[in-house]
Amino acid sequence: MKPVDTLEITILVDNTTDSLSSNPDFVETEFAFLRRHGMKWLSGKCLCCAAHGLSCLITARSGDVSRTLLFDTGPDEWVFERNVTRLGVSLGDVGALVLSHGHWDHGGAMPRALQMITQENGGRNVPVYMHPEMFALRAFKQKDGGLAPMEKVAGVDVLSGNGGDVVVTRDAQSVLDDAFYISGEIPRVTAFERGLPGQHRQLADGSWEKDEVMPDERFVSVHVAGKGQVVFTACSHAGLINVLLAARAHFPEVPLYGVVGGFHLAGQTEAIIPETVAALAQFDLKLIAAGHCTGWRAVNALAAAYGGAVVPSAVGKRYVL
Repeated sequence: MKPVDTLEITILVDNTTDSLSSNPDFVETEFAFLRRHGMKWLSGKCLCCAAHGLSCLITARSGDVSRTLLFDTGPDEWVFERNVTRLGVSLGDVGALVLSHGHWDHGGAMPRALQMITQENGGRNVPVYMHPEMFALRAFKQKDGGLAPMEKVAGVDVLSGNGGDVVVTRDAQSVLDDAFYISGEIPRVTAFERGLPGQHRQLADGSWEKDEVMPDERFVSVHVAGKGQVVFTACSHAGLINVLLAARAHFPEVPLYGVVGGFHLAGQTEAIIPETVAALAQFDLKLIAAGHCTGWRAVNALAAAYGGAVVPSAVGKRYVL
């Protein structure tokens, strides 16, 4: 992972919209972003749509060279296309697409995203990085014992047919001239982070088994020169602390600077908020951009513990580091 000079993060999809809260100078709100792109009248016809999911457009710059990676696409092609169009961002420079894990709210718009990328880049296929466990049918066990299935992510044939060069692997790799590191499977180290309670997966014979550990989840990391690692974790089903421990262990010489994404501390995992917040202190993070599935209780606890380092994510926000 080579250090880059600057990093620009545009939140294309997130659960919330927030252009009124104050932010540090390196963060631009959706309203400000739109005005800079030519919005003359503040109107709902200009605004993005918040939705349950996450998508981050990440551009790393070194000198005059820029490399862009799309981290997840959110749940729905309509939301993704609307937000990309209204933000006025170009997808033609996207050199790789990474799906963080096999859930619909992160990969639902992948086919449309690939269409939009290839329409802008002259028809060149785009590498798409997947894990082999992402494609199974998944479901949550209900209180009555029944299973509530989730929409599957698009298969290799669909993604290939829409302009993706699909790379299915469990292994870690560096991509786009080593500007981005895509992790392998995340070691489960902590005692309190136990995955996604109640999730099951369907086997080839039609039977179901517990699937709470979710080995297919990966993170992406970028080394910003003079700062350190910025880690992107979409849902942290492996556990936020496990994610950060893995990033630090793989690049022990590069300090952790920030973390961006969903920390999944809402719902059944709210019980581990105190332990997570306490364990986070060991990393001395300068940026905690909590979004998507983090939940308001966890965001409040993080803000109380870490103050100005907590700059919650929202759709249309832009971070420049």
